This record gives sequence, C-alpha cells and structure tokens, in this order.
Amino acid sequence: MLETTDSYTSVLPIPPLAIPNSTFTSGDVPLPPVGDTGIPLHRLAEVRKSQGVSIANLARRLNMDALEVRNQEKPTSDLFLSLLYRWREILDVPVSELLIDPEDTLDDPIKSRASLVRVMKTVRSILETAREKAIQRMAQTLFDQLVEIMPELKDVAAWPTVGQSREVKDYGQAVYRRFDQSVEQAMLE
Repeated sequence: MLETTDSYTSVLPIPPLAIPNSTFTSGDVPLPPVGDTGIPLHRLAEVRKSQGVSIANLARRLNMDALEVRNQEKPTSDLFLSLLYRWREILDVPVSELLIDPEDTLDDPIKSRASLVRVMKTVRSILETAREKAIQRMAQTLFDQLVEIMPELKDVAAWPTVGQSREVKDYGQAVYRRFDQSVEQAMLE
C-alpha cells in the first residue's frame, strides 16, 4: 500500500483502488463489515418508536422483511442515502432528525414533534366524533392553535377508529377460498 507525501494526507494510506492501473485483492486493505460502522450514525429506531410506527408496518411500506428493518435501524448500520430518504418519507420527519450529530446529544425536536403529532391526531379524532357544539368549538380552537405552532400538522389524520386498513395484496389466499356447501349450511343453521 502506498502512502502520500503531501503533509495534509501523509498519515492516510491510499487504498489500492485509488491507484491507476493497479489490481486489488481482498487482503490488501482490511475492510469493516458491510453495513456496520461500529459508531452510531442515526437514530431510526428512536424516531420510529416516537412516531408510533411498528416494525411490521415499516417493513411492509419499505417492502422488506422485519429482520432486515431491525438490522437497518441499528444505530451503527451504514445505510444508503436513498434508503434513508425512504425512512424519512415513512416516518414523516426531516432527514436531519434521523442523523446523529456528534455535537448534539439531545433529541428534543423529535420528541416535541412526535408529541404534537399525537395531540393533533387526538384533536382530529375529537372533531370527527364530537356531537356537542361546545366540544367541537374547543377542538377546533385547539386545532387552529396547533396549526399556528406547526403548520404541517394541518394534514395529520385522526387516530384509526377500527384498525389498520389493508390493501388487496395483504389479504392473501383466504379471499379466494370458499366453504363447502355443507359447511355453509351448517353455519347458517
């Protein structure tokens, strides 16, 4: 392995891949394990939990299995930027909130935002279900105040009332199966 003579980079070796017309073998440079840096790079798990997103839901939306999602959300896992941006879309937070800044040890903006999102979900639920005018007016006032604090809360939906809706692809083979006529008759009797 060659070393540079420049004073700025004299302590840094040049990897063989950077030398023109050179060949590289795996024994030339010790490489860290792929995907794990050993130092914390992000706080995906922390943000996921604060946003109330389950691993199963995230895995479905990322189109991967839950084990893969768990491996990605380890703070030391090294992710491609494109993948980090997919996480950002799903968790609905700025990318800067997902990354760990060595200078910043507090994650108050994430906690504050997650709390406000939960409060807005509750306000939306109250607005949808309240029948009394006084409660509707109070909920609307609270809604307006929250939007004044954080305008992006205007688009937050209410808490689900029944459970998570499923897409057609999530139903599986059960949709196509039919009961035998005798079983159907027995159930109706």
